[in-house]
Amino acid sequence: MQDFKNIYIKENVFLQEVDGEVILLDSQTEEYFSLDEVGAIFYQMLKEEPNFEKSAKELAEHFKMNEEIIKIDLLKFVNSLLDKKLLNV
Repeated sequence: MQDFKNIYIKENVFLQEVDGEVILLDSQTEEYFSLDEVGAIFYQMLKEEPNFEKSAKELAEHFKMNEEIIKIDLLKFVNSLLDKKLLNV
């Protein structure tokens, strides 16, 4: 699993809420990815500042969880989004 410093959301990817579900949508390929609460917050953090470490730390503090566990989960999440070509690193 790759380690990331900065993660960038592609310009053609948008966050949408549909029937109470939060999804990322690639407007070019129409590929989408469903997000849970943590994923949606992480996405918003990346839009503001694409720093993986800072986002992981803030999420750990917000959810009162171990930062290393958050990082492992976020790395899996980022790799999933990379596989779907919804992010750049």
